Amino acid sequence: MQQVIDVAVRQLIEIIDSKENSKDVAWQFILEELDAAQHGNDFVVDRIQRFYINKSEYVGALENSWEDVDGPLGPQQYLLGVTAFIAEKTDSDIAAMVRITIVEYVLKHYQFGRYYLSSDYKIAKKPLALFDIVAKREVLNPNFKHILADEYAPVREVINRWASGFEDRDNKFNHQFQETFNSSFWELYLFQCFKDLRMEVDFTQASPDFTLNTAHGNLINVEAVTANHAQNSTPEWDNNGKNLLEDKEFLNFSCVRLLNAIESKSKKYYKTYEKYDHVRNNPYVIAVAPYEQPMFFTQNNETILRVLYAQGVDKSDGFSDVEVVEAIKNNKIPLELGLFTTDKFKHISAVIFSTTATIGKAITQSGLKRDIRSSWYHPFKGLVMEVKDNEFHFETHLDGLQIHHNPFADKPLPLDEFKNYEISHYFYDPKTKLIDNQQKPYTLISRNVFG
Repeated sequence: MQQVIDVAVRQLIEIIDSKENSKDVAWQFILEELDAAQHGNDFVVDRIQRFYINKSEYVGALENSWEDVDGPLGPQQYLLGVTAFIAEKTDSDIAAMVRITIVEYVLKHYQFGRYYLSSDYKIAKKPLALFDIVAKREVLNPNFKHILADEYAPVREVINRWASGFEDRDNKFNHQFQETFNSSFWELYLFQCFKDLRMEVDFTQASPDFTLNTAHGNLINVEAVTANHAQNSTPEWDNNGKNLLEDKEFLNFSCVRLLNAIESKSKKYYKTYEKYDHVRNNPYVIAVAPYEQPMFFTQNNETILRVLYAQGVDKSDGFSDVEVVEAIKNNKIPLELGLFTTDKFKHISAVIFSTTATIGKAITQSGLKRDIRSSWYHPFKGLVMEVKDNEFHFETHLDGLQIHHNPFADKPLPLDEFKNYEISHYFYDPKTKLIDNQQKPYTLISRNVFG
């Protein structure tokens, strides 16, 4: 059967590539296939969810076809013929399973949906030179030194692509990237996110970090910040395993550091940013990533739910929901959690968060030989775990990104700007104290790199 699939895929690509505007033909062909398959058997419906295409994009696609797609010499008619042949030799269920598999190969070939990988480079007026050593050798960050190894050349190329078009407004970025790394890496990751979302950064604005002009005509301000290790704590690059905190201490420390990072940018809004017209009159978003201790990425969404909504889980009681109203700093100072449970932070429109924006993200976009262990969300199956060679592991740049919307926001974040399938949206209801986590099936929860 695999031989039949391979032949059909090659023929479909040949047919599509023979058409004018072949990318448009390929996209329409895929949408029509999803429209036709949405009420198929369980295998087909589950497989569709792996495509990372919102249902709103393909429902009704069959009614919008044209001859290059659906005519006698189009890909649609060819695949119908293949499907009929397989159904005659086997049965309709197997034919439907093979058909959706063929469509996924086409999706992968044209890099749509889950297989999307931007290859665009943008030219900046003052391009970054991230890997030209400008900092003193003795102060180079361990994370930066790690990726200077020869085998990491493909990873450095990925990071350079993320950085393409980025303007170094204060002539400090190259130094910061080499000396402190995490905060600069997070900004570069975000910059590529915004490029993937077709947003333009207005670098004429000195601050906040990103003033975004969106495809829908909105203006959004994003301030980036990272939660880093404390002065006397173990940095995240120390992975000898001797100083790892136990679960409760791990989460408490994460909360303290994450809370500190967010509140610093909240204060910055009132101290500086609200004086600017482009900020005062438009959404203000804080984008925060945790790099505060070894194994920081294992917190997934546990810490951010405590910090924003004062909610957690009791792992000793079947992962039941519990209220977590405070974190303890330095074993003695209580800090209030639940920033989005009152109107105290109504100037913050939303919080962008990710625990997957690590070097591992860049590795998955490179050709580096590594083993990837990942977990994916599924509403019925729970966690779907996979271990694959990097060559066969696929996640988008946006995969793992969370957006937490403030229910009290003076200027709410427009939903249409971040509607990509793989982005998870969180909404909190202050009356019921319930969190509506709008995460879609087969989107990334965690990822580890080995080898």
